[in-house]
Amino acid sequence: MTVTFRPLLASLGLSAALLASASAQALEVDKAIEYRQDALRVMAFQTGPLGDMVQGDIDYDAEAFALRANNLASLAHLPWEAFVEGSLQGDDHGIETDAMAAIADDMDDFNARAETLVEETATLAQMANDGEEFNALRRQMGSVVNTCRGCHDNYRDN
Repeated sequence: MTVTFRPLLASLGLSAALLASASAQALEVDKAIEYRQDALRVMAFQTGPLGDMVQGDIDYDAEAFALRANNLASLAHLPWEAFVEGSLQGDDHGIETDAMAAIADDMDDFNARAETLVEETATLAQMANDGEEFNALRRQMGSVVNTCRGCHDNYRDN
């Protein structure tokens, strides 16, 4: 994929997100849980190779890094809309979820953490697109991972 297709992909991703946003409001609890779990799995799929590169487990490839960083930034806003009322642990929906009830207790903090992830992944993508040196990308990837970890530590059970 060449760099010239990235703006088109970003536009398509935004369009899909807007459609998903409208439809997520009407989702039943089970569909909301499935949606957010799938979105988080896709994000993890993009994050894996990025982490492998910054940890030196695989060779750094600037083009592959930029592609994954752009994909991650495009996905980062998706799961949060599906943390709907009645979809957390203990909400008597009978579906296995790691989303702790503590989310409902401090939704402002949860939403702030989600927004921070969106910002940190956008920064990572921009840096990769700008051809930043690898050590700077490693530091920014660390910020992305720490943002994920902070939310997991507070709101994910496992």
